Amino acid sequence: MMKKRLDALTRLGRLQVQMHDLGRWRLSAIEQEQAGLGEDLRAVFEALQTGDLAFGPQAKFGARRIRALQKQLDSLARESTHMREKAKAHGVTARLAEQAAETAERRYREDRERKELADLIERAIARRIASPT
Repeated sequence: MMKKRLDALTRLGRLQVQMHDLGRWRLSAIEQEQAGLGEDLRAVFEALQTGDLAFGPQAKFGARRIRALQKQLDSLARESTHMREKAKAHGVTARLAEQAAETAERRYREDRERKELADLIERAIARRIASPT
């Protein structure tokens, strides 16, 4: 019973660590995407400032592109906040599962040691009883 609990807690801990790592990976990917979109936005503003796209129909397309990039950046910012919270929660859960597994392992080890000691004492008593002195 105790061994099953230890194994289950160990598996749960590993799963939580993997979920935490996945969340951190996704957060990193979002931040890289945000950086790329920020560069795109800067490039559009520079093009508008040089005058190439500042007037005429090109200006309308530039404004549309800026709005689209800003919407994507806003969406990524919300997703980044959400992923950061989830990664933090998975990190806390992983740590709690790790602590529970360590506690279960310690209890399992202590229980096994107690049983071994009880067996040793029983054998010693049985030998005393068996040997006529």
